[in-house]
Amino acid sequence: MNLRGAFILSKAVLPSMTASGYGRILHVASIAGKDGNAGMVSYSASKAGLVGMVKAMGKEYAQTGVTINAIAPAVIRTQMVDEMPESQVDYMLSRIPMNRCGTLDEVAEPISWTVSPAASYTTGFVFDLSGGRAVY
Repeated sequence: MNLRGAFILSKAVLPSMTASGYGRILHVASIAGKDGNAGMVSYSASKAGLVGMVKAMGKEYAQTGVTINAIAPAVIRTQMVDEMPESQVDYMLSRIPMNRCGTLDEVAEPISWTVSPAASYTTGFVFDLSGGRAVY
């Protein structure tokens, strides 16, 4: 679903966006797709595929007025994280220099900018929201 769903959705909306000469697509990847997570091979691989798709599609549609980008969050404080075993959350946080989860507000701000007209020169980009985990 992580890759195939994003691909199908993109292909469904791109014709109308390109016809109008404007559009913003923002996918949610994961730092696991850029850095890998032990014990999460399928998830990491599907998110890595999504990163590659965003980069390729961003280039393919760069002259159409449509931008295609992604965010790659690390651990964000959500209900899903709250329901994880504490040992798993502790392990994930141990890899984040800020040693904390991100917040939904910290995700919403870059999303708002990336889908706005102000981001007209940004395409094929994957923005890390990692608390310092990804520094490459």
